[in-house]
Amino acid sequence: MKVLHVVGSRAGFFRISPVFRALRGAGADHQVIVYAGHREDLVPDGMFLKELELPPPDHVLGVSTGSSATQTGRSLIALESIVMRESPDWIFAVGDVDAALAAALVGRKNGVPLAHLEAGLRAGNSHEAVEINRLLTDRLSDALFVAERATRANLLDEGIEASRIHFVGNTVADTVSRLRSRSLALELPDLMGLDEGAYVVALLARSDALPGPAPLEEFLRALDGVAFETGRSTILVLDSSAAARVREERLEHLLDPMTVVHSPSYVELLALVDGAGVVVTNACEVLDSASVLGVPSIAIGDFVVGRSGILERGRHISVDELPQLPEAVIRALAEHEAPALPDRWDGQAARRIAEVTMAHLLASVA
Repeated sequence: MKVLHVVGSRAGFFRISPVFRALRGAGADHQVIVYAGHREDLVPDGMFLKELELPPPDHVLGVSTGSSATQTGRSLIALESIVMRESPDWIFAVGDVDAALAAALVGRKNGVPLAHLEAGLRAGNSHEAVEINRLLTDRLSDALFVAERATRANLLDEGIEASRIHFVGNTVADTVSRLRSRSLALELPDLMGLDEGAYVVALLARSDALPGPAPLEEFLRALDGVAFETGRSTILVLDSSAAARVREERLEHLLDPMTVVHSPSYVELLALVDGAGVVVTNACEVLDSASVLGVPSIAIGDFVVGRSGILERGRHISVDELPQLPEAVIRALAEHEAPALPDRWDGQAARRIAEVTMAHLLASVA
C-alpha cells in the first residue's frame, strides 16, 4: 500500500505523525509526505520533525501565500503531477487548509480515494474560505475520520453516508500520550522556577489571520493585564515569525511583565503546558494537548465555534473580548476544573485509522 499525505501547515504534522507510524505498521511500505508550505517553515527548530518521528517531506510545494483561491489553484497544479507520478493507493488530507481541498479534487478526478482527518468541523459561516474547504473536502472524501461525536452528527445532518464516517478519536491525543514521559523528564517548570499549576502559558498562532487592526497588540495588552491582575507568572511562547512581528510593530515594551520562551520544541512546549494552571491560545493542537493533559484552556478567536468539544471542555473568548481575558484567567485558576477527556481520546486513534484504511483497500481488491 502506498499513501500520499498532504499537509498544509505545521500543525498538520502533529496529526499525521501517529497515522504515519500506524499505517507503516499495517503494511503501508511506501508513504510520501507533501508539504504545501515553505521549506524554511520547518528549519528553525530542527527537532520538530525528529520529535514527531517523521521524515522530511518528500515534496515541498511552497504555495502557502496569496489568496485562498490562488493557494488552492497552485496546490491543484502541483499535486496533480505528484499524484500522477507517485500513483498512491490513498491520499490523506488534514484539516481545512486550501491544500486539503486541492487534494480532494485531485484525488476524485484521478480515481484515488481520499481520507480526511479532522472531518466534520463546522462554524456555520459558509462564506469563509476555511468553511468552504471543510464542506467540499468532506463531500469528496471516501473516508471521513472524526475526532468527536458532534462532528459526526454534522456530517450525518448534511446527508453524508454513515458508512463513510469513522469516529476514531483525536490523533493529537496519540502524540501527547507518546511524548508525555519525555516532556516530564525535562522538568522544565522546575528549571524555570515555576510552581506547578500556578502559572499561565500563552501562545498566539497566525495573529495575522485574526480580525481587527492590531490583534497581536491587543493580545499582548490582554496578557499584560493577566500578569498584573493575577500576580502569576505568565509564559509567552513566541515562534520566529511572531517574534519578528513583535519587533516590526515595536511592541517589545509589552513583553516586560512576561517570561518569553522563543521557539520551543514540541516536547518543551508540552512540558510547559503540562504544569500550567491555564493555557491561553488559538492553536488547536495546543488546545487539544491541554485537554489531554487535564489543563484548563481559554480559546481565543471565533474559529473554535466549529469545535464544539473545545467549547464544552474549556472557555472561549472572541478577539473583541480580549480585555476580559484577565478576569477569565482568574476564574479558571480559581476553579481549576480539569476538563473531561472526550470519548476515544485514548491514544489509539491512529490504530483505528489504519484498520479502516486497510479494510477499504482489501474491499477494493476483493
